Amino acid sequence: MHSKQSNSFTPLPSNLELVTEYDAIVIRRTWKSALAYFLVVFALFWNTFMVVWMSIAISQGVWMMAAFGSIHAAVGIFLIYYTIALFVNKTDVRIDTYYLTVKHYPLRWMGQSQTPVEDVQQIYCKEKITRNKNSTSITYEVHCIDRNNKQKKLLSGLTDSSQAQFIEAEIEKVLGIKDRPVTGEFKK
Repeated sequence: MHSKQSNSFTPLPSNLELVTEYDAIVIRRTWKSALAYFLVVFALFWNTFMVVWMSIAISQGVWMMAAFGSIHAAVGIFLIYYTIALFVNKTDVRIDTYYLTVKHYPLRWMGQSQTPVEDVQQIYCKEKITRNKNSTSITYEVHCIDRNNKQKKLLSGLTDSSQAQFIEAEIEKVLGIKDRPVTGEFKK
């Protein structure tokens, strides 16, 4: 693991914690946000509606209605899982002598990775804008460029640009990587 002193202090954004272990630096992000509270209400409404829907369909033997409802019930189950994950999950970005590891826990979630630190050439942030008929949402991602010039997404779904920028800066600091501009990166 390379180590390089930073000349400037970057304040720790909300929902982030910097943990020093005996052999690693860990950037820990909690998932809890205002969205979690909204989804509690929405999931409760959605799943209550689906219980009523499925009860009517099954009790009256309307199997097409039940089959159609089962798709929406599956969405409701995922919604419950996601809402619970927003309350309890954390993401650890762990930088040790050998690996840059991204792990989501305690509930399983996609996007876990492990990259040898000698392969990491550059870290950068991207802004992701999602538009639909009624709204626009902006999230941020942290990406890695490896020694073969391949780009790999390390983190996504960050709602605060300062979190993405802090994670980028901290990884670069720990690994001794000089920040260079990357085409398509989020401008600071």
